[in-house]
Amino acid sequence: MNKHSDPSLISLEQKPIRHLFRDYAVPAILATAASSLYNIIDRMIIGQGVGPLAISGLALTFPVMNLTVAFGTLIGSGSSAIASIRIGEHNINKAERVLGNSLILTIIISIVTSMLFLAFLDPILLFFKASPDTLPYARDFLKIILYGIPISNLFYGLNSMMRATGHPKKAMVSILLTVVLNLIFALLFIFGFHWGIRGAAWATVLAQAGGLVWVLAHFLNPKTEVRFSRESICVDWKITKEVFAIGLSPFLIHLCSCVVTILINMQLKKYGDMDYTTIMIDGKNVAGGDLAIGAFGIINSIVGFMVMVIFGLAHGLQPIAGYNYGAGRIDRVREVLGICIKWASIVSVVTFLLCMIFPETITGVFTNDPQTTQLTAHGLRIYVAMFMVTGFQIVVSVLFQAVNKAAVSILLSTTRQLLFLVPCLLLLPTFFHTDGVWLSQAVADLLAALVTGGTLVYHLRKGVLKG
Repeated sequence: MNKHSDPSLISLEQKPIRHLFRDYAVPAILATAASSLYNIIDRMIIGQGVGPLAISGLALTFPVMNLTVAFGTLIGSGSSAIASIRIGEHNINKAERVLGNSLILTIIISIVTSMLFLAFLDPILLFFKASPDTLPYARDFLKIILYGIPISNLFYGLNSMMRATGHPKKAMVSILLTVVLNLIFALLFIFGFHWGIRGAAWATVLAQAGGLVWVLAHFLNPKTEVRFSRESICVDWKITKEVFAIGLSPFLIHLCSCVVTILINMQLKKYGDMDYTTIMIDGKNVAGGDLAIGAFGIINSIVGFMVMVIFGLAHGLQPIAGYNYGAGRIDRVREVLGICIKWASIVSVVTFLLCMIFPETITGVFTNDPQTTQLTAHGLRIYVAMFMVTGFQIVVSVLFQAVNKAAVSILLSTTRQLLFLVPCLLLLPTFFHTDGVWLSQAVADLLAALVTGGTLVYHLRKGVLKG
């Protein structure tokens, strides 16, 4: 077992938790929020520069994008958690083997999933309820994005490893770099070159390629303690098994999100056509269901941004909890959990209040169409009715992932979406139509938080988190 001398790693065990959490959480929040922000910027530019139908087409791509990201997260999150624990055990060699293993696995899985989706793209989008008006937008965007999936998954996976191995500020810089590049490219390609929605896709891929160069340079630097070496870049099946066990939780979150988004789009198409009359937009008759799907695309962007802020807090918790769990400092694990829950709850409450008080103002930045704005603002209020408890649920799920308790993390990750949200989406719209779709999210949030609270109390009293 080799000891390390990197001050950034030693601080994980010795520095006061409140200062350590600040050092890790602030860069992680900035990074995750910025990552989500450039998705919002894309959708704002698409909505204002291409039109409401493009927003609806983009919403149809969410399930495919969630599923491709899921496979990248399976490797990236699992590898990061394992690496943090190995560093906490003062075993740098094993941490490097985890790093090299993650590189190979991410490349293989990303290429396979990308090719499969490209081969069946149109049938998949039609199954997701694409209409003749929205299919061209969805197809044009996804064709480019899917070719860039290996770049995207490598970038996010290695960026997570950078944070987990003691470099949160450099991980933040890499994300901020992609945001700046994406904004520049999107404005140039959409408004300068008039490439439409394809311009937004090219902007995303090229920005992530720039970020990937940054993180690769870090892990190839001989001065970096945990780095690529010739011996580490190989598939180790023992490590792969550990990575899959822990990465399965965030993978299932994205997989569930894919299933849920498909169901939401289907229900919105069905009941939106019932609730809203066909309207004229840009010289085209747009069905009410397409309009409702576009509203979901906007709501998903708004709420998704705040969820990513919460995940930033959770990402700040993960290396601290993982390292100290590996070092046997359960008291520090409990302390960082309490701090993280407090701040995540504050973010959740603030999000709830803003969406309740200023829904038209928030949704109006995505579209200048009054019908779309009105429908989206109404849906947003219902959608976030129980968002106050979302931060708590996310943080606790990530905690169990960080301390290598995969089964508990998987339970908490899937409960909200599969056990609660899917049944609500099937049942509530039969009574409340489109409003039932929005209401399903709020009901699932509340029920999942209750299950999460009970699970946490049990483990704090009797389980592995007992000090």
